[in-house]
Amino acid sequence: MTDSSSSTMNTDHTEFGVARTENILVRVTTIHLTKENYFQWSATITMGIAGRGRIAYFNGRKVEPVETSAAWDIWFLEDNQVKTWIDNYVSSDIQPLILHKRTPTNMWVILEQMYGQKKKPVQVYQVMKD
Repeated sequence: MTDSSSSTMNTDHTEFGVARTENILVRVTTIHLTKENYFQWSATITMGIAGRGRIAYFNGRKVEPVETSAAWDIWFLEDNQVKTWIDNYVSSDIQPLILHKRTPTNMWVILEQMYGQKKKPVQVYQVMKD
């Protein structure tokens, strides 16, 4: 049974040695981001994306090549794949904040600013209390 929030992956390799990802079901995480669970979600989606070899798109180290280069098509495919994974694992009320961001890094920064920063003092207090 397929899940509408899952992406697919095909392990065919291109002439550039990059794995194309289209036909095998891929579930990056089981957690959807809500306004309350950023830290748990961010940890699991980071592991899921890193485990699929796409962390450089996520953290901004994979820069966009020149659009006329042969590498651009692969970059565009993989960049959009990571954006789709992020979008698929946020709640529907959060999606409009990130849907039109240019890169996964832009999406990540917005989510971290909106939901990651304000929870830190509460979490520190809770850890100290426990």
